[in-house]
Amino acid sequence: MLNQLSYRIKTPLALVLVILVATALVSALLTWRSYNDARESFISQASSLGRVLSRTLRPALVHDDTWQAYEILRTPLEKDENPGRDFVLLDKGGLVFAASDPRSFPVLVRLASLPLAPLSLPGPKTQAQRVVEDAEGRYLYVVTPVLAEDGVPLGQLVQRYDAGLLKPRLAQVSQGTLLASLAALLLLLPIGWLAGKRLAGPLSHLAECLGRVGREAPEAIQCEFPEGRDEISQLAKRFHEMLDELRAKQSLEKHLAQSDRLAALGRLSAGIAHEINNPLGGMLNAISNHRRGGDIDPRTEKTLSLIERGLTQIRSTVSALLVEARLESRALAPADIEDLRTLIAADAQARTLSLDWSNNMFEPLPLPSAQVRQILLNLLLNAVHAAPAGGRVSLSAEPHAHELILRVDNDGPAIPARRREHLFEPFFGEGEGHGLGLWVTYQQVQQLQGKIEVDSQPGHTRFTVTLPLDEGNHVE
Repeated sequence: MLNQLSYRIKTPLALVLVILVATALVSALLTWRSYNDARESFISQASSLGRVLSRTLRPALVHDDTWQAYEILRTPLEKDENPGRDFVLLDKGGLVFAASDPRSFPVLVRLASLPLAPLSLPGPKTQAQRVVEDAEGRYLYVVTPVLAEDGVPLGQLVQRYDAGLLKPRLAQVSQGTLLASLAALLLLLPIGWLAGKRLAGPLSHLAECLGRVGREAPEAIQCEFPEGRDEISQLAKRFHEMLDELRAKQSLEKHLAQSDRLAALGRLSAGIAHEINNPLGGMLNAISNHRRGGDIDPRTEKTLSLIERGLTQIRSTVSALLVEARLESRALAPADIEDLRTLIAADAQARTLSLDWSNNMFEPLPLPSAQVRQILLNLLLNAVHAAPAGGRVSLSAEPHAHELILRVDNDGPAIPARRREHLFEPFFGEGEGHGLGLWVTYQQVQQLQGKIEVDSQPGHTRFTVTLPLDEGNHVE
């Protein structure tokens, strides 16, 4: 079951368990040590009391005064609220001379017949005090010799203590240790949990980042890790290296795919260019022959001119599909911009769109008219199809000292981010269309050494084309 848990849980949990076990062991050790200290203190006090009583009882034994001995033995017990202590004074023959409890320890009774029988007393010449405990651990005995002035043993004082007298001290020590342990746990457990989460955080973050590989693009995966020399830092370093390799591989695959599409388009363009140019040349020759045939009224001439420019536009568009196509066309005139309004008027009217037209050209510019017309026609047709019914499409032509700025706007929906990344690639259209229109537009802008930009937001999309007006773009 632990294998199913995340390291974000297992690491803090392990630290918490270690803290609990360590606290329990330390508490048990402190309790045992404190109990031993309390027991040693108790024995030390009993031994001190035994030595004091032995000196006090010396005259009673010398003068054979049992009553005096009894009074002395009772004195320490007068204010004793905890029963369980008995004092017995034995003479040098081992008979009871006096006792704090005469009923339990009658006078002149031998040791063998007393409850003290299991106790092995030292010989009559022993002058050392000793502490013994019965086999059952029920009683604790402190045996102190009563010595005369010259050191001769007169008898022995036996102090018997019930082992239960140490239980309150044990309970007191245990309670103090328990309270201290609980206070330590209250402090250490949150610290241990937070420290465990902090230790496991980079590993969990690395696992999360690895899980995103394959589901998201490498460019979208941005994972930061603290620098260091530990294992997590080394894994993070290898992870970033892997991401870099994936990005490079994806870029190469994208470049190869685009190259394949361009190669296919080049072969297609080369194959159909000849088939299209032949009938176009025939139609243009027919218009030229018709003009040489006689007088033509102005209305017919205007129609023929529009058809001729359209056919020329088709031929230029086909030429633009060829990478090595030459840009041969007359200079761009203000009338070319106005012709575009006529060409898209039908489509705009069908969708009840309003056209905003701002043509600030008042003289021809050194730009190939066919290519510029095709650029604007593609952008205008896209804008008409993108705008909602009853919407608005606008065109702005602003000539400056060294460049011509063309803007085409519509109030349709925003172009999706994924589509914008491949907006000018062929065969990447979404929905209707094949994506060739914008690709042709991009190629023509590049041939004119210009640039094209797009800004798309909900309710407004703008294409901006900037074309330089230099000698390189002069046309016949």
